[in-house]
Amino acid sequence: MRSADFESKTSEGPWQLDVDTTPIRKVVIVGTIINALLAAAKLVFGVIGQSRALVADAVNSISDVVTDFTVLLAVHYGNLPADVDHHYGHKKIETVAEIVVGLALVAIAAKMAFDAVTAIWLGEVKRPQAFTVGAAAVTILAKEWLFHWTRKVGKTFDSRVILAKAWDHRSDVFAASAVMAGLVFSQISAQLVIMDAVASVLVSILILRVGWGITREGFMRIIDTAPPASYVGEIRQTILDYPGVRNSHKLKMRYIGNAIHMEVHIHVDPNITVEEGHRIASGIKHTIKGRDRRVIDVIVHVEPEGIAEEK
Repeated sequence: MRSADFESKTSEGPWQLDVDTTPIRKVVIVGTIINALLAAAKLVFGVIGQSRALVADAVNSISDVVTDFTVLLAVHYGNLPADVDHHYGHKKIETVAEIVVGLALVAIAAKMAFDAVTAIWLGEVKRPQAFTVGAAAVTILAKEWLFHWTRKVGKTFDSRVILAKAWDHRSDVFAASAVMAGLVFSQISAQLVIMDAVASVLVSILILRVGWGITREGFMRIIDTAPPASYVGEIRQTILDYPGVRNSHKLKMRYIGNAIHMEVHIHVDPNITVEEGHRIASGIKHTIKGRDRRVIDVIVHVEPEGIAEEK
């Protein structure tokens, strides 16, 4: 029971985030079911209707199902409490899942683009059947609804991996829209049959852009990139404005999943008591955590003003 022993000694551990993940699990599970149904429908209609773009979009939906399971695992393990081996919890698991989702999108986009360009180059483009347009239309409606719901949940819980899934859904809307446009053009004229493959290329570019953005954001967080300079400046001013603080330096921040961990050195009157210095440090910590719920811990080093810091 090592985890229980650790928690009993750190009952006030600031990194403990008691979050009910039921709404998160619900939106991901519903998304998984819809993605699976869409993948099956688009694959069948795409093959029968001879639409390369629709089949490519079906493969994209299959990848969505895989990433959905990745997100579910990340939500579960990422919200486990801190233990003796993971003092800051497991939130970075969500960041890793965010990167996985992004890389999956990049890989799918590259494969779709390669197949479409190859088909155009070799002249292996066929005219799709008219009923394939309906499959694309249903996809647009379903994925747009999923996007808004998932984004709402992601913002409510400030979950980067859920927000990544939301934009994954939106990229599917872009993809299905391009597919539908290509299918419609191919029905208008036999000379425009190539538009189905062209739509597949456009879909690939859109998905590639979204996937790269998600991947880059995840990598920036995993290598401890600090929050925006404007945010750091606001926190620094909050510290300087706190009663008893004469100066501050070495303000450092890093992300732990979607949460923020901070450390700062402050200068105080060298004649105050240790108890008073502790009160100031605790006050700064609670003030910062009170203004931003993403902050899970603020380590404040108290130094007497005018005395050189030991190196």
